[in-house]
Amino acid sequence: MRKFSASLLALCATAAVVGGGLVGAPAAHAAANWQAHDKNCKTVIGANAQSAGSVCAEVQKRVTDTGAVNGYRARVTVTPTTGHWLRPTTYVWSSDGAVSQVCSGGCAQQTSAWTSAWSAVKTTAGTYYVRGEISGGYVFDVAASWSSWAKAAEKCATYAAGKVCVHRHERGYRDTFQERAKLTVAPAAGKWIEPRWVRVGIVMNGTDTHKTRALCDPSCTRRTTGWSTTVSRTMPGLASSFELYASARIALPSGDVKTIKASLTD
Repeated sequence: MRKFSASLLALCATAAVVGGGLVGAPAAHAAANWQAHDKNCKTVIGANAQSAGSVCAEVQKRVTDTGAVNGYRARVTVTPTTGHWLRPTTYVWSSDGAVSQVCSGGCAQQTSAWTSAWSAVKTTAGTYYVRGEISGGYVFDVAASWSSWAKAAEKCATYAAGKVCVHRHERGYRDTFQERAKLTVAPAAGKWIEPRWVRVGIVMNGTDTHKTRALCDPSCTRRTTGWSTTVSRTMPGLASSFELYASARIALPSGDVKTIKASLTD
């Protein structure tokens, strides 16, 4: 039985179950205003492979007077083509996966441009995923925004030259998943650590697909103080057997070259 990270399980569950959640209002002492965060539109296809119109998922962020973000809200806009109707039904925030209706009691079939009310405010970053129906018995879905990076695996190693850690992070981005590797180095006093590369990837059925960031282009840098870097990519579809990992390679004053790997395996 393969092992998923908790964050990936939650994100996958969100893709199968549509819903949303409620949170409390912001603290009264913090002035805030709503600003654009993400908007994603797609053409929806109905009977006979014809366009039935477009659907947009829109997310705004609530920003305080100090620049901090303390809330998110979302809505959906439908623009049917002539002779078609679109009806939003339910939505989800990836942060909790609870089902909510776009309209209390259900939305009507919309035959002209229409925008829903804003959803209840969420204080945790996440993907807003909305579904609905198209005339002719078809369905649509569209997503906007992204969740926070969640740590899925970590591996650290300590040498005479200092400490090195590799982290694997995952998040939902609109209707896809992303993975990220983060390399951190903490050289000991008077020592250096030379990062060579950092990589994030998946091994599926014996095939390793990954993205690597070379850290020696045009030349390597010997780090004498704390330092970090990342590399990320959109995750491919997962097969029945896989390993999720992050890795990095470094060189040490001793002349040794070390590869460190953090992974989740089946």
